[in-house]
Amino acid sequence: MKIVDLTYDIHEGMTTFDAPWHPKVSVKQLGRHGHEGRETREVTFGTHTGTQVDAPLHFISRGRSIEQMSLKKLIGPVTIIDFSNFKENAVVVPEVLRGLELKPRVIFKFGWGKYWGTRKFYKNYPFFSKEAARYLISKGVELVAMDTPSPDDGRIKISEVIGEEQDSPIHKIFLKKGVILVEYLAGLNELKDYDGWTLVAAPLRIKGADGSPARVFIFK
Repeated sequence: MKIVDLTYDIHEGMTTFDAPWHPKVSVKQLGRHGHEGRETREVTFGTHTGTQVDAPLHFISRGRSIEQMSLKKLIGPVTIIDFSNFKENAVVVPEVLRGLELKPRVIFKFGWGKYWGTRKFYKNYPFFSKEAARYLISKGVELVAMDTPSPDDGRIKISEVIGEEQDSPIHKIFLKKGVILVEYLAGLNELKDYDGWTLVAAPLRIKGADGSPARVFIFK
């Protein structure tokens, strides 16, 4: 079996979105071999830290929470689309998707992992148009994964549009229809073989949560 891990490490000082609702990661050692005879740690992080799964509740009031997500959506054959030739702020539109075989799970490779660990990761990444999001939904796509931090236009200043229509509209289109979003995929820059993979996206089962860090990998 060939396995490719698509998950970033969680550690202190790691890249996180710069907003009050995205806390910094803290890892504190508690148990020690020379004292307590074992190692244990206290870990603090937000529900949208590193490689992660978004549940509808993230943007949809009374939407499903992370422990309510169907494992059938999170595990199964996946289409991998290489859009690493897209330039900064390029937009995924229906025209570039038509004619592609789309399984219920789709990974989009934009080559954005090269910016992981820098503030550039959150700026000028490719994103989806509303029409592309609706096209994917119309084709029966149930999970959309990407190596960028968001399916939305990163140039929009969230602090200026909170609660308005312009605030994360692509998230809302997908999540309202129950499409699971997987963001911050790692390791796609090295992946050259795109056929025959099965995806596993395994978030923590945090009761009532809007999302969770996840171990995400593909295998065949």
